[in-house]
Order: sequence, then structure tokens, then C-alpha cells
Amino acid sequence: MKMNKLAIVALGVAGIVSASAQAQMKPEDAIKLRQSAMKLIGYNFGSIGAMVNDKKPYDKDEAIRNASRVDALSTQPFEFFIAGTDKGETKAKADANAAEKVADARRNAAEEKLDADYKVALERCDALAGAAKDACVSNAKARYHK
Repeated sequence: MKMNKLAIVALGVAGIVSASAQAQMKPEDAIKLRQSAMKLIGYNFGSIGAMVNDKKPYDKDEAIRNASRVDALSTQPFEFFIAGTDKGETKAKADANAAEKVADARRNAAEEKLDADYKVALERCDALAGAAKDACVSNAKARYHK
């Protein structure tokens, strides 16, 4: 029961923290919040794992509750990888923030490629006229989510 209350409090605290608050957050506070979320995820996974490995009787309601908590908490630790959190009382690797930057760069590159492909498709549509051009433009918008 104590962990249930702790989970609810942690979800509430993490939900209250906005992007602007994160920017103003001290690195040591972000580390503590990240570690708290990871501990709660570990606790809930541990309970599910114990059921799977027959170390604890299977309880459908408890398994659903644990899985729901893991789902709710799963993105929160990553919100607290802010500048300066790679130092201090953390087990995070120094390049943990670098991985996010690489992912962002790849996502941006993919978006730029889609935009370029969309422009090429529109240029090809310009060679058409009337209803054929309208259909071509409509298809390009649908294909490239514009």
C-alpha cells in the first residue's frame, strides 16, 4: 500500500513539472526525479516478473495495475535528462544526453527529406493540368502528410 501511495505521489509530482520548470530545475533535482521514476518502474516490473516466473501467485488485477503504472511512468525519466544531469549522484552515462541529440538530428533529417520529396512531387504535378493536377496535388499532400 505504501508503494501505491508513493506511485501516485510520484506521478503527481512528475505531471506537475512543466517544460519551463524543467529548464529552471537544478540538475541534482532532475537526477532525483529520474531515479525515483526508475525505481517505481523497477518495482512494478518486479511484481510482474515475479508473477511470470511463478515466484508470486498470478493476480490479473495486480498485473494490470502494475502494467498501467509502468506505461504511465515510462516516458518520465527521459524528461529529466537535462543539461548537467550527467554529473553528480547518477549512474547515467556521460553521453546519455548525446543519444537524444542524435535521435533529434535523425528525426530532423528525415523530416527535411520528406519536405524535399514533397516539393519534388509538387513540381511534377505542375506539369499536369486541370483535374489531373488537382488529383496529383491531393495525392502528394496525403502521401507526405501535408
